[in-house]
Amino acid sequence: MLDKLSSIARFKSSCPYLGRTKVSTLRTMATRTSARFPAMSRLTEKASHCPVMGPALLISSTQTGSVSRARSYASLAEKSAVDEIHKTEGVFPVSAGVVCPHASAAAAASKSAETIRAAKMAGCPAHAHKATEQPNVDTATIKPEPSKRHSAFSYEQFYTAELDKKHHDKSYRYFNNINRIAPRFPVAHTASHAEEVDVWCSNDYLGMSRNPVVLETMHRTLNQYGAGAGGTRNIAGNGQMHLALEDELATLHRKPAAL
Repeated sequence: MLDKLSSIARFKSSCPYLGRTKVSTLRTMATRTSARFPAMSRLTEKASHCPVMGPALLISSTQTGSVSRARSYASLAEKSAVDEIHKTEGVFPVSAGVVCPHASAAAAASKSAETIRAAKMAGCPAHAHKATEQPNVDTATIKPEPSKRHSAFSYEQFYTAELDKKHHDKSYRYFNNINRIAPRFPVAHTASHAEEVDVWCSNDYLGMSRNPVVLETMHRTLNQYGAGAGGTRNIAGNGQMHLALEDELATLHRKPAAL
């Protein structure tokens, strides 16, 4: 199974379906039988609808013919189906060490078919009429449907078209250039310093960003510790100011801790 999955992985870059399907999903499909066709896996059933793999599977199944079907039935059929055949034929349960008569018949039919086919290919006239009774399909006459080449999906073209739609229906979002002026809360200017607006839609609706106590504390902290934490806690560890703030928030909300 690992060999099959490694072979499939080689074609992920050239097959659109394999490329967008997870390996775990492919493993599940390769190990579970199809509900419609118990003799094949779900992945094989999916491949039969592919314009490239479909014709290839058709040729392969035709070349294998009834010989493989007779040989592989016992291994692919579910146990319940085999038990039902045994019950119908009065050989249930099959004793340990006893060869199943149906498996023996399938093996004999397989061997007989191989013998007839080999004799026909050798030009034996005695088996010519047997070959006509169960004609073999000439694979040379089978012409697979022309495969459709799957070009790589153009994400650039797709997103360009989607953005054009947004521009066309006026739903493309532009962000305003807003610069709040601390001494003149809630006044702010746009990209042009001469154009001023009032801002009431920010999270600073209480004007705490210009509070003298907040500003003085921030200045004192910046002068002592500099700007920024120096990295995440996984890298730079905890900061004293952050821990003090978390303790204060926990006390405010009457919780054992805050983050």
